[in-house]
Amino acid sequence: MRKGFIITNIILVVALVAIIVLYPLLWWLALVILPFLILGLLDYYQKSNNIRRTYPLLGRITNFLEEQRHVIQETLLLNRTEGQPFTWIQKEIVYKRAADANKSQPFGTQIPYDKVGREWFTHSTYPAKEIDDDFRVTIGSSKCDKPYSASILNLAGMSYGSISKNATLALNGGAKIAGFAQNTGEGGFTPYHQEYGADIIFQIGTGYFGCRTEEGNFDPEKFQKIALYEVVKMIEIKISQGAKPGFGAILPAKKNTKEISEFRDVEQGTEIHSPAFHSAFDNDVEMLRFIRKLRKLCKGKPVGIKLCIGQQDEFERMIKTFAENQNCPDFIAIDGAEGGSGAAHMESLHWAGMPIIEAVHFANGILKKYGLRDEIKVMAAGKIISAFDIYRMLALGADTCYSARGMMFALGCVQSLKCNLDTCPTGITTMVPSRVASIVVKDKKTKVANYHKNTIEGFKELLKSMGIENRKGIDKKYIVRRINENETKTYQELYSNGLNGRKIKSNG
Repeated sequence: MRKGFIITNIILVVALVAIIVLYPLLWWLALVILPFLILGLLDYYQKSNNIRRTYPLLGRITNFLEEQRHVIQETLLLNRTEGQPFTWIQKEIVYKRAADANKSQPFGTQIPYDKVGREWFTHSTYPAKEIDDDFRVTIGSSKCDKPYSASILNLAGMSYGSISKNATLALNGGAKIAGFAQNTGEGGFTPYHQEYGADIIFQIGTGYFGCRTEEGNFDPEKFQKIALYEVVKMIEIKISQGAKPGFGAILPAKKNTKEISEFRDVEQGTEIHSPAFHSAFDNDVEMLRFIRKLRKLCKGKPVGIKLCIGQQDEFERMIKTFAENQNCPDFIAIDGAEGGSGAAHMESLHWAGMPIIEAVHFANGILKKYGLRDEIKVMAAGKIISAFDIYRMLALGADTCYSARGMMFALGCVQSLKCNLDTCPTGITTMVPSRVASIVVKDKKTKVANYHKNTIEGFKELLKSMGIENRKGIDKKYIVRRINENETKTYQELYSNGLNGRKIKSNG
């Protein structure tokens, strides 16, 4: 093939020269043909790509198709029930609710009921007429002086820098309109989180961005300045996240603009690292001291932790430490292993961490075992976008939910999977001004609010159909999963005990 390419090139060049000599007006053919020949020669002599070296020019086309494989599949090849990590049906739910459009579907479901793993809820013969519930949750333990009333659906942490200015503004505006909380992510508290006055959950990660010293350690004075803002309602210590539990994170140097460097207290144009561990604490007891310190600095606002559960005995020891010290965080945000709106290491993305369903069930059981279930609220995150997703989490023991990618779909995300490349076609996860400008904040904040409002309305209708008048009636027995071709089980049967057959005794 390589020899054939050279012979073909020689023939083409000779033929091109002859044509131009005989027919001078056809000189423009050189402008069409020569660029391709040059690209082919570059492929011929490069040493990094085997396919392009063996098949000059043709290999380049192959590589391009490979790079665009996901886009081609999403737009042309997959049916409505396919697509990862979200199917078209799932995305459509968000798109329609965000647009406040026709929410009905014709001609029956396209999701087969005989598929193993298929889940559904059981309705009542006598649906409830009214719902007596405001769908808000008071977060704050006995050690908290300023409890916060949170919606059952909130915006999960997405840092400014990982998402764009206009995306942050639109999410803030939508949160204000609909009355839910916006988590800052670990990238710091910015003016864009204050623009419309939405409730804010200030997240601090291992990099302590926005409240760090020059050495990268926690700075209490900088933290307090942020924590005492009126819009800041809760503090969340990020220990780990679902997409990369136990791993650190990196913000590429090209995304570290002058503005971001100021918000994060780092040097502009450098690669920003979030370590895998906290420098402020190194064990459960030290973590408790840090929580008490933050609670004091923020004048009694709720302080919680965010983590993806890994080793079960380690999580249980943590909860046991809380119980023994008679002190605990006000909430625990459980991030399922299937979570993640940004970039992650391939091993951690695919194979690390406990999935959200098992994680929430396990955490709920352990909190009951040590008598802390009433003290600590559980926030669940991990592919939560629909009313049914919310019901599953609340049935398993969560008090409220986070959504990140659902909110991204409301902004117009098309699941191009370019979040880590600064080439997001919808302007959500890029800092390129021309792409960011595609997000019209006035329009998108309304769509974010619509998505939240209509999802809560969908949740109300779901409860009505089940004959449930408020959240007290939510139960695992109303969700069914197909186990195999001939067998189904309710969540009550599947998740009555701890994981792996391990019994979890409740203290009440």
